[in-house]
Amino acid sequence: MILNFILWYPSSKVAELLELVKKMGKPPSYVKKWLTFQTAVGKRGIKHYNIVFIEKEHGDDAIVEISKMFRPFLDHNNVEAKLEVLISARDALKVLG
Repeated sequence: MILNFILWYPSSKVAELLELVKKMGKPPSYVKKWLTFQTAVGKRGIKHYNIVFIEKEHGDDAIVEISKMFRPFLDHNNVEAKLEVLISARDALKVLG
Protein backbone atom coordinates (compact mmCIF):
# COMPACT_ATOMS: atom_id res chain seq x y z
CA MET A 1 0.00 0.00 0.00
CA ILE A 2 1.16 3.52 -0.73
CA LEU A 3 -0.05 6.54 1.24
CA ASN A 4 0.50 10.21 0.48
CA PHE A 5 0.12 12.48 3.48
CA ILE A 6 0.08 16.10 2.29
CA LEU A 7 0.55 19.15 4.51
CA TRP A 8 0.07 22.78 3.45
CA TYR A 9 1.40 25.51 5.72
CA PRO A 10 2.44 29.16 5.56
CA SER A 11 6.13 29.88 5.06
CA SER A 12 6.10 31.71 8.38
CA LYS A 13 5.44 28.38 10.18
CA VAL A 14 8.55 26.54 8.93
CA ALA A 15 10.68 26.97 12.07
CA GLU A 16 7.78 26.13 14.37
CA LEU A 17 6.82 23.00 12.44
CA LEU A 18 10.44 21.88 12.17
CA GLU A 19 10.42 21.50 15.95
CA LEU A 20 7.45 19.12 15.63
CA VAL A 21 9.31 17.09 12.99
CA LYS A 22 12.17 16.62 15.44
CA LYS A 23 9.70 15.18 18.00
CA MET A 24 7.85 12.83 15.60
CA GLY A 25 9.68 9.65 16.43
CA LYS A 26 10.30 6.71 14.14
CA PRO A 27 7.62 5.28 11.85
CA PRO A 28 6.17 1.84 12.58
CA SER A 29 8.24 -1.18 11.53
CA TYR A 30 5.82 -2.08 8.71
CA VAL A 31 6.70 1.14 6.87
CA LYS A 32 9.05 -0.02 4.08
CA LYS A 33 10.03 3.39 2.69
CA TRP A 34 9.17 7.03 3.46
CA LEU A 35 9.93 9.74 0.91
CA THR A 36 9.48 13.45 1.62
CA PHE A 37 9.20 16.27 -0.93
CA GLN A 38 8.06 19.85 -0.79
CA THR A 39 7.34 22.76 -3.06
CA ALA A 40 6.34 26.41 -2.74
CA VAL A 41 2.71 27.00 -3.67
CA GLY A 42 2.50 30.78 -3.83
CA LYS A 43 0.25 32.45 -1.27
CA ARG A 44 -0.58 29.09 0.34
CA GLY A 45 3.06 28.76 1.43
CA ILE A 46 4.61 25.28 1.44
CA LYS A 47 3.11 22.02 0.22
CA HIS A 48 4.80 19.03 1.81
CA TYR A 49 4.38 15.48 0.44
CA ASN A 50 5.05 12.35 2.49
CA ILE A 51 4.89 9.27 0.28
CA VAL A 52 4.88 6.21 2.49
CA PHE A 53 5.22 2.61 1.30
CA ILE A 54 3.63 0.12 3.69
CA GLU A 55 3.39 -3.65 3.89
CA LYS A 56 -0.05 -4.47 2.43
CA GLU A 57 -1.35 -6.35 5.45
CA HIS A 58 -0.80 -3.30 7.70
CA GLY A 59 -2.68 -0.68 5.66
CA ASP A 60 -5.36 0.12 8.25
CA ASP A 61 -2.85 0.26 11.11
CA ALA A 62 -0.59 2.53 9.07
CA ILE A 63 -3.35 5.04 8.38
CA VAL A 64 -4.08 5.30 12.10
CA GLU A 65 -0.43 5.49 13.21
CA ILE A 66 0.65 7.99 10.55
CA SER A 67 -2.38 10.15 11.33
CA LYS A 68 -1.31 10.13 15.00
CA MET A 69 2.22 11.17 14.00
CA PHE A 70 0.90 14.19 12.10
CA ARG A 71 -1.85 15.14 14.59
CA PRO A 72 0.28 17.78 16.40
CA PHE A 73 0.77 19.67 13.11
CA LEU A 74 -2.97 20.16 12.79
CA ASP A 75 -3.14 22.04 16.08
CA HIS A 76 -1.50 25.02 14.35
CA ASN A 77 -3.44 27.76 12.58
CA ASN A 78 -3.39 27.68 8.80
CA VAL A 79 -2.01 24.13 8.58
CA GLU A 80 -4.07 21.84 6.35
CA ALA A 81 -3.69 18.12 5.72
CA LYS A 82 -4.92 15.49 3.32
CA LEU A 83 -4.35 11.73 3.28
CA GLU A 84 -4.49 9.88 -0.05
CA VAL A 85 -4.22 6.18 -0.84
CA LEU A 86 -2.21 5.77 -4.05
CA ILE A 87 -2.01 2.93 -6.54
CA SER A 88 0.64 2.17 -9.12
CA ALA A 89 0.08 2.77 -12.82
CA ARG A 90 0.09 -1.02 -13.28
CA ASP A 91 -2.74 -1.41 -10.74
CA ALA A 92 -4.61 1.51 -12.30
CA LEU A 93 -4.57 -0.36 -15.62
CA LYS A 94 -6.13 -3.36 -13.87
CA VAL A 95 -9.02 -1.11 -12.84
CA LEU A 96 -9.62 -0.26 -16.49
CA GLY A 97 -9.79 -3.94 -17.37
